[in-house]
Amino acid sequence: MPSPAVLSRRDFTRGGLLLAAGLTAAAACGGPSGSSTSDHTLRIGQYWPPTSLDPAKAGGESQFFLQPAYDPLIYRAADGSYRPRLATAWRYLGTGNTEFELTLRDGVTFADGSPLTADGLKASIDHFRKSAGQAAAFLAPIATTTPQGRLVLRLSLNQPHPLLPTLFTQDYLAGNVISPAGVANPADLATRTFGAGPYVLLPGETVANDHYTYGPNPKYWNTGGRFYDRITVKVLPNENTALAALKTGQVDVVGGSYAIAGGAKAAGFKVAASPAIVMGLQLNDRAGTLSPPLADVRVRQALNYAVDRAKITSALLGEYGVPVDQPSAPGEDGYDEQPFYTHDPGKARQLLTAAGVAGGFTLPVVIPSTPAFPGDLAQAIASDLQQVGVVLRITAKEPSSANTALTQFPASSMGWGVLPAYFMGRGLWLRDAIGMNPFHSSDPELESLDRRAAAADEHARPALDKQIIRRVVELGWFLPVCLSPGMLFYHDTVGVDPVAGKPFPSVTAWHPAG
Repeated sequence: MPSPAVLSRRDFTRGGLLLAAGLTAAAACGGPSGSSTSDHTLRIGQYWPPTSLDPAKAGGESQFFLQPAYDPLIYRAADGSYRPRLATAWRYLGTGNTEFELTLRDGVTFADGSPLTADGLKASIDHFRKSAGQAAAFLAPIATTTPQGRLVLRLSLNQPHPLLPTLFTQDYLAGNVISPAGVANPADLATRTFGAGPYVLLPGETVANDHYTYGPNPKYWNTGGRFYDRITVKVLPNENTALAALKTGQVDVVGGSYAIAGGAKAAGFKVAASPAIVMGLQLNDRAGTLSPPLADVRVRQALNYAVDRAKITSALLGEYGVPVDQPSAPGEDGYDEQPFYTHDPGKARQLLTAAGVAGGFTLPVVIPSTPAFPGDLAQAIASDLQQVGVVLRITAKEPSSANTALTQFPASSMGWGVLPAYFMGRGLWLRDAIGMNPFHSSDPELESLDRRAAAADEHARPALDKQIIRRVVELGWFLPVCLSPGMLFYHDTVGVDPVAGKPFPSVTAWHPAG
């Protein structure tokens, strides 16, 4: 969550948080205690190969391939706090969130030998801004990048952006600083690494789309922050095979979903879960162009009342799912602890009757034919809607075709990565949102709240974010059902140190247990 530029957040966060595993060439003995880190190699499995090793063009599925080689400007710790990394200080200047300044760590050298400077950071950020990658949309408000001496860079924005510190962490690709040599050779960026992180990609020991090997960066500024001699990442798009690899000790850590959680737990592995994806349906046709009933907010609200979120979540996700009626998650500033939609078929029928569709209607919906959006979820929603007279007509398409068909269907699948309200607005519900607002729906109150929140300071913004999420829920533009977790399964020889309710720590923070 993802994440086209902002917004195929489906892909961004599935890639970044819902990992699946692969195998390494070496195998150890079997069982949870059989994995060996005696050779100081961390073996990771990953579901997707990287779309590119250029951070400016990569997708969220590339995070495990980028984190070893690229230090972020700001490090988001496991507890959610922000800590210095390549930047030692950062601040907004004045009020309104339109001027931002970063102070860089002195003495840092990229793996290729070039020094970290404000001029180099300017070139890196400008490369992100010009590339058609996920980070470009988040960087769009930046008008100019101006060095203020050797180690200070000032960003001037043409509109407020309240989350630049968040954007420059390892959770968002823009936090990865690329060396001047990398920026000058963009073709090489796709297959090599040009960072200042603890590791470098070893091309001679890497086979694209199969396995990637990282060795120590001899110029790394913080050698005490490197816990392994090597990291290997193997691509294997099959969860059951990944679990088997974990059992035989071929890998130390795999990612996956609740589908293999029971097997991993039964085998004695550690299980970590992190809120990852809000799943359900998007009711995109809010003007009723393709489905006239959807133009009435009472109809959209009726659909939300008709769905039994607790039942569906329990059936599909068991103990790992969280029922949600909003596009947010516990712990996010915009999350509202008070539910808006209870399961109330009677109220749903009343609203449909008041809107003039007491006899119900047929609602076409397009979903991707991928495990990322389980067909069982669509069928479960369809079953509940049928109880109030609404027939969900489901069309499954190959994922890229499903995304390009959004304007041909009044509704579509919903699978968003958990993000702050500011980021979600730009990708999902503001009028000019990229990708996930195909009919360019607009609500004056929502747009006004967003403008106020974007310019607000960190003390005032959480309350405004909650109002934003509440307004989105009231409009009934979406039909969220459950919060699906990202999951990691790992041997007790590895210290991942997750914090409940928070995103997983960077792979560079994982360490030998004890």
